[in-house]
Amino acid sequence: MRQRKRKPSKRAGFSEDAAAPYDAAAKSSMPMQQTVELGAGGRLVIPAPMRAALGMKVGDRLTVRLEGNQLSIYTFQAGLQRARELLRPYLPENAVDEFLRWKRKETARELAEIDCCVAKPSSE
Repeated sequence: MRQRKRKPSKRAGFSEDAAAPYDAAAKSSMPMQQTVELGAGGRLVIPAPMRAALGMKVGDRLTVRLEGNQLSIYTFQAGLQRARELLRPYLPENAVDEFLRWKRKETARELAEIDCCVAKPSSE
């Protein structure tokens, strides 16, 4: 009986060892571009230098967005930062202080309304 040779086990996910170290701080103004191949089941491998530049790590949840005929892929943190930048012009500098100020006024108004109703003597 012939024995089969065992293949070396391959780690699932990204191949971090094969990638050369990349300095994300030394980003150039030129956009990165690389051709990749779409694998079985629609799998796409994001090249290691690009993952490093975007701060992506194994296990991170990513958002994939179709914009026209382009696909955008970004991390949760990048999406959160983008949302904050978009909303910043419409929010007060300190939204918590604004909310607390409003809540205190509303509470004072409600208490005054209750006092007004309770303080009225009944005409019996």
